[in-house]
Amino acid sequence: MGGTGAVATGGIGGTGAPMENGGIGGTGAPAEHGGIGGTGAPVGDGGIGGTGIVGTITGFGSICVNGVEVHFDNQVALSENGVSASADRLAIGQVVAVEAGTSARGLEARSIAILHAYEGPVTEAANGTAALRVMGQPVRLAPGARVAEGLRIGEPVRVSGLRNALGEVVASRIDRAPKLTQVSAIGAVQRPGELQGLALSKSLPRSAEVLVRGTWNGKELKVAETRADPGLPFGGRSGKALIEGLVHSQQGNRIEFGGFTAYVGDDTAFAGGKHADLAVGQRIRVRGVFDKGRTIRADHIEVLREHQDGASHQGSGHQDEDSDNSGKSDDSGGSDDSRDSSGHGSDNSGSGNRNETRVRVEDGETRQRVERQVVSPTGDLQRRERIETRESGDRVETRERIEIFQDGVRVERIERIERIDKVDRPDRVEKVERVERVERPESVERPESVERVERVDHSGPH
Repeated sequence: MGGTGAVATGGIGGTGAPMENGGIGGTGAPAEHGGIGGTGAPVGDGGIGGTGIVGTITGFGSICVNGVEVHFDNQVALSENGVSASADRLAIGQVVAVEAGTSARGLEARSIAILHAYEGPVTEAANGTAALRVMGQPVRLAPGARVAEGLRIGEPVRVSGLRNALGEVVASRIDRAPKLTQVSAIGAVQRPGELQGLALSKSLPRSAEVLVRGTWNGKELKVAETRADPGLPFGGRSGKALIEGLVHSQQGNRIEFGGFTAYVGDDTAFAGGKHADLAVGQRIRVRGVFDKGRTIRADHIEVLREHQDGASHQGSGHQDEDSDNSGKSDDSGGSDDSRDSSGHGSDNSGSGNRNETRVRVEDGETRQRVERQVVSPTGDLQRRERIETRESGDRVETRERIEIFQDGVRVERIERIERIDKVDRPDRVEKVERVERVERPESVERPESVERVERVDHSGPH
């Protein structure tokens, strides 16, 4: 097995590993003699190309999902719970299903589906250990989840997250949805007339996953539309799989996680933990090949540790996690992946306010990124600032982006770019030697005093 940057003479290519004798192309690996093209892998002489990705957005520039960067533009086919949407709807913490191919830039999205487990009203507020409920269904919060503050009963929301073994949603993001016209839910139909415990107005056939849309009458979701397998929109078109989920169960070489089944082989590599250490509820990332439907032959399984900022720790370190909700590609000319990096910041997650600074030095260039987020006490207004400074040689470039959101909708965006060429300082002017003090001329000698001449009286005797 070829590791990161390693040349493999056969078998499975790892990240950046060229394949010389065929097999399965890994991340960035060209498959030269057929087989299945992997993440970023062009197909050589045949086989299935493309990659199916299901996971949580952890950063932008373009979007970072499951530790890899996926480029996209405004022409990409994008949907939100089955409804056509624009790229500015993408946000950190959302769960997405991405069908990706290759381009000159690397991995390129062909389609992006935003997947909200629930779109509907809050029916019960969180209280102590009691979970928030949406349409009567419990919603737990993942560590560092991004949640709108002050949610009230009856207020419509959008919930993004993954389901645990109990079928409950573990949310990574909850947004207000004041303009919601239809409710919806995504989950498995295990019993007639019910979707993961949510009562439906009609019976649906058993399904691993289905999207239902309609109206909520306070007791059940009145179904107006259904769509099968919304979390697998690339089914049958993508050979390579990169899937994130919570472990539901495991038995022998079979792992059930997030509605998918992974089969582990003797050559399956693990990172961040061992096969025997997997526990129910553990967040994992599985890389492998789609076998049939939601079944995956796993090449690599990464055990993820929850990060306090809401993102999962990336053991493989493919990509830095950026924070930008613009949904736009970063035109800085490269990713934020680096070998030497350091960062620090603060996260006032209790108030929704964030302040983070990252500094990186690479190839003689210093980059600093400052990100701030300020949320109004009512939670309806949000201001995000991002300032990037690059200093290289005799040039400094500063990019500033300010975005203002109201009820989750961007209402203003300001961008400024400033480039400054450093002016060389003039050589130091030599200090002028102090002028020697002019010697005072010697004092002129005074002439000797003139003798006083007595006056002679010529008038004679009186």
